[in-house]
Amino acid sequence: MNNKTLVIIISVLLVSNLALLGMYMVRGNEAAKEKKVEKSPSDYMVRELQLNEQQATQFKTMWETIKERNRPVYDSLRSQREILYSYLRTEPQPGSQIDAAATAISGYEKQLVLNNYEHFRRVRAILDQAQQVKLDTLINKMGKRIGRRR
Repeated sequence: MNNKTLVIIISVLLVSNLALLGMYMVRGNEAAKEKKVEKSPSDYMVRELQLNEQQATQFKTMWETIKERNRPVYDSLRSQREILYSYLRTEPQPGSQIDAAATAISGYEKQLVLNNYEHFRRVRAILDQAQQVKLDTLINKMGKRIGRRR
């Protein structure tokens, strides 16, 4: 009788675990589909700032412009970092070249910061006062996230 009770308890637990696992997998797929609806950071900003159609169109144009403006800077930054780290394989270490590469990297990063600042300044100009407050909050959140990654 003890063995029979134990088998029943184990069977009930197994069935309940399988049912929970099935529910979790189905709901997990629904959550993944919901995340895919948001296509880009620009869609996120349009939704969070509650932009009207005209503002959304202007913002998306600005978004494409800043992406195109920053793309060559990101490319240069990446290649300069590759150059810098290639010096790890060099003996003796070329101090002046390392310093020059680091200086170039800081210049590209400065350019990105200034480009992005100007972008957000222009975005802020098309917003009403309530949207400007939301933008300021989003920018602060983004800044904090970037700070945590470093």
